[in-house]
Amino acid sequence: MFPGDLTIDVLGAAMRGSLARNRAIVHNLANADTPGYRRLDVQFESALARAAEDERVRRTPGAKLSGVSFSTEPLGEFQPTIQQFAATQIRLDGSNVDADAESAQLSANQLSYQTIVGLLDKHLGQIRTAITG
Repeated sequence: MFPGDLTIDVLGAAMRGSLARNRAIVHNLANADTPGYRRLDVQFESALARAAEDERVRRTPGAKLSGVSFSTEPLGEFQPTIQQFAATQIRLDGSNVDADAESAQLSANQLSYQTIVGLLDKHLGQIRTAITG
């Protein structure tokens, strides 16, 4: 969108992560009564933080790059991964989905997404103000 704007790239990647988590949670809720179903989750925050730091260093003029190992994908292409979790408590039917916990996680994720969108809106407002004076 704005080449070189790390904030927009990070917030965009965070939105993709939050949307992927939302899809996983909704999928879990839809399969809460499916025997043997294992819940899905998306953990992206630490990978996004590493990718953002790599990108920040990559974009820093005159940064010493020797001995630095960067993530393999550019931040603009950062995609969260959906993982299956088998380590949680398993019900008698073999499923590990707790509908109440999933609903709480869905609410928390929606608040997180709204916060990200608000930050992006504020950042774009600052850019608009800088352009229009």
